[in-house]
Amino acid sequence: MADRLITNVSQCFQNLKCTLLPSRSSEARSSPDCRFQFISDLHLELGRQYATFDFPVTAPFLILAGDIGCLSHYDEYLSFLQRQTARYNRVFLVLGNHEFYRLSRSAGLEKARQMEKEAVLAGKMTLLQQDSYTIPEQPDVTLLGCTLWSFIPKESSAAITSVMNDFKHIEGWTVDAQNEAHAADLAWLRKEVEMIRQDARQQGNPRRMVVVGTHHAPLTAGTSSPDHKGGPLNAAFATNVCESGDWRPVRYWVFGHTHWTTEIETNSVRVVANQRGNVFSPGKDLDSKLEKRPAEHTFDPARVIEV
Repeated sequence: MADRLITNVSQCFQNLKCTLLPSRSSEARSSPDCRFQFISDLHLELGRQYATFDFPVTAPFLILAGDIGCLSHYDEYLSFLQRQTARYNRVFLVLGNHEFYRLSRSAGLEKARQMEKEAVLAGKMTLLQQDSYTIPEQPDVTLLGCTLWSFIPKESSAAITSVMNDFKHIEGWTVDAQNEAHAADLAWLRKEVEMIRQDARQQGNPRRMVVVGTHHAPLTAGTSSPDHKGGPLNAAFATNVCESGDWRPVRYWVFGHTHWTTEIETNSVRVVANQRGNVFSPGKDLDSKLEKRPAEHTFDPARVIEV
């Protein structure tokens, strides 16, 4: 295993390609390389686990790809983020659908922006909601993020609205509102990627790299458990956006929402997820889930991507 890890890291520096690394324990530190620990769908709102859920630090930067908890639990959510910003160089937060439960979307966005400015976070939490952030230590690497709500076609709307809690627990949320939000997020992402691509071309900089973080999946095939393949609710979780068009120089696309940990390559983009899912009783529930899944689809809170 050690020889394999050394080979992967060596290839990463030699070829300037991104490699998904096995988890490794270390303290967060400044580094000329960009290593991102990434997790999503912690669902800390279940049993109010904000103060008890813990995991090791394995990279300087942490990406939280949505459904961490509910923004209506403001103080507890903030306390969880405070613990993370104390341990990482920077924490990047993408909002999931559960972040908005018991709020309207506009109220949720307002709370998220307010939270980003909280003094206890020491300016070390970056909200990625149609936002970009270039790593100061590595200016060739930029993060882009937004929820990227899935697009729900008319033929799927009745089934989805009758089952998905979003339409019950997000105030005023409708299929039309979701589709409008999807279109806005997607347009913003495409515009930002195009601007970065043109800038890199003009500067003759082949090292320019982008990491995208969204909550909803940018691909349908392989981003959910095979048990749900062809299911009527798939459009509530994923939309095929990264299979077509030119997404260069995106190297990684981190997502959540489907409760399925995976790694897929499509259109030269590595699409990755590391999702915990609904865990009501930490220990028993999670252990039961892990026993049923192969390693490549098992949540590992120490998982890292390296650019």
